[in-house]
Amino acid sequence: MPEIQGMRALAVTLVVLFHLWPQRLSGGFVGVDVFFVISGYLITSHLMREVDRTGSVRLRTFYARRARRLLPASLLVLAFSAVASALILPAQLARAALREVIASTVYVENVWLASKAVTYSASNDTASPVQHYWSLSTEEQFYALWPALILGAVALQRWVSRTRPRRALGDSNPAVGVGVALMILAGASFVHSVMLTSADPAAAYFVTTTRVWEFALGALTSLIARRWTPTPWLAVVLRWSGFAAIVVAACLLSQATPYPGALALIPVVGTAAAILAADGCPRDPVIGLSSLRPVQWLGDVSYAVYLWHWPLIALAPIALGRDLSWPDKLVVVVVTALLADMTRRWVERPFLTGLPALTGTPWRTLLSALVAMTLIAGACAGYSAWSVHADREALKERLLRMEADPCMGASATVNPDQCGSPFTRALQAPASEADSPWDMPHCDPFCEKEQRNPRVIAVVGDSHAQTLYKGLLPLAEARGYQLAFFLKGGCPLNTVGSDLWHTTPRPAQGCGEWSRSTLRDILDLRPSLVITSAYVGGGWSDPDAAAQGYLDTWGQITSLAPLVVVRDYPGTGGVWGPECLAKHPHDTDACAVPRAEALPRDVAYETAAHAGPRVSRLDFSDVYCDTERCYPVVGGLPVYWDADHITGTFARSLAPLLAERLDLP
Repeated sequence: MPEIQGMRALAVTLVVLFHLWPQRLSGGFVGVDVFFVISGYLITSHLMREVDRTGSVRLRTFYARRARRLLPASLLVLAFSAVASALILPAQLARAALREVIASTVYVENVWLASKAVTYSASNDTASPVQHYWSLSTEEQFYALWPALILGAVALQRWVSRTRPRRALGDSNPAVGVGVALMILAGASFVHSVMLTSADPAAAYFVTTTRVWEFALGALTSLIARRWTPTPWLAVVLRWSGFAAIVVAACLLSQATPYPGALALIPVVGTAAAILAADGCPRDPVIGLSSLRPVQWLGDVSYAVYLWHWPLIALAPIALGRDLSWPDKLVVVVVTALLADMTRRWVERPFLTGLPALTGTPWRTLLSALVAMTLIAGACAGYSAWSVHADREALKERLLRMEADPCMGASATVNPDQCGSPFTRALQAPASEADSPWDMPHCDPFCEKEQRNPRVIAVVGDSHAQTLYKGLLPLAEARGYQLAFFLKGGCPLNTVGSDLWHTTPRPAQGCGEWSRSTLRDILDLRPSLVITSAYVGGGWSDPDAAAQGYLDTWGQITSLAPLVVVRDYPGTGGVWGPECLAKHPHDTDACAVPRAEALPRDVAYETAAHAGPRVSRLDFSDVYCDTERCYPVVGGLPVYWDADHITGTFARSLAPLLAERLDLP
């Protein structure tokens, strides 16, 4: 079936073009769906032939065969990605990448990414060199379960055949039981996919349960093809419409499209239709095109192309110190093709046809795979542990230097005559894991566990309020205050309830209920001072109602204690800060953002201007920005931990300014 190779070639081409030129081929990610359907078709065809021949499935042999086919190339690219990440990436990015290498080695990368997608503090992490292994993880999870499900369906079919009249069943062929199981599984998974894509599209994209129906439709296609062959003219219609559906989906869908959901039907059904066309009408031009030697070659190496292309795309900009140009991208394509061909010749084929010492028996194959996976995961874990220790030691030295150097970090803005411009000092060291803004004791609401201090500063808001901890701690300790934190990711303290996340609607009840509950807790606490701040990306469809909500909420607080509204710090324009600095190590200003873009409207800060004498405002935008731009490096320290949170070290450098500008009662 040359069209299978043709679809593989088309699918991997779409994925590579999408990753290199996402603005020109906005829906190229549907190539992954094509692979899922083909996998379901081929694996089920193979398993059903074995059932026909032997009446069962030898699971050990099946898994050993899958390991010989998939693991050598996969583990090779993972090993390359791990070593390259450790050598090329800054420590923070390298450790994040190595964690994903471990997840990919044991084929749970999709679970890892889904968990990050629903974790507020990790949802804007940068893409790692092995992020594309999410689809391979989904396939492996399918491979792990599908043979056992077929065996179960066959066993059930035989039991029904023995206990019921054959006429009532209609057919005693094992494929009938498997087909019924497939339809139930596909239907349940499709409904789940539509519902979860609507409720949480970020997580829905990665979890296996939303993709099972795609494999199942490919599997159903294999069962239909066993009993039915289309006429030549219908084969042409199916083949052309199938390929057209894939291309149309790749051109019309985009990353803004909720996916997979119902729209995934377009490429999935298109792939199934093209497969059903089988070998009918061999003079069809699509068959001729698919049979061309370059297309067949690309189909042969499509797996290796998929493996190699993304690490090169992810690592090359940092290795080069700049974003990829068109010529750079063409070089990536050529290098990917060369590596894929070599991998096919010298890695995949030898493991499929030889190397008896490693793959002579199923047990030997599986043991060899386990040893290789353990070595890669263990090496990544060991290097990460050593790197974390080294970073923590380096951070201690940096903090000591910061205490002695009045021109490091935000402190540089306090001493302009001595320090000069805080935005021109070279980067001292990249952000590290030790710079995490989340590195603070558990606060519920008090971070300290000693006896309650009657002098309390309550800090209220979302993760941007949380990042104030390291700046406030020295001040609180010096003045004899205790810190209490009331935090909820993405939520400002406003009883109206934020109903937008950027421009995406979200239920207002969550933030509103949290604000009302937190307000009661604050009133019961009777703090000496309340400080509030929140990310401006959590907003409202009605800013005027939000402003009134702030006034009503703050009015209850200021009857007991003064309140300080801290203006949200500048954004990065959606750029992941450490990655941008790694790409431009000698030109950090390339990561600066125009002031108007970095400092959008902050409704809370605006409202505080006329909220009464007990409400005051703090604006640190002069620490980050001049009159035109906001900078990623201030006083030699990296400002951003990710796409919108400041590093713990930079927050610590804000302590002198907080002491100077905060009027403590």
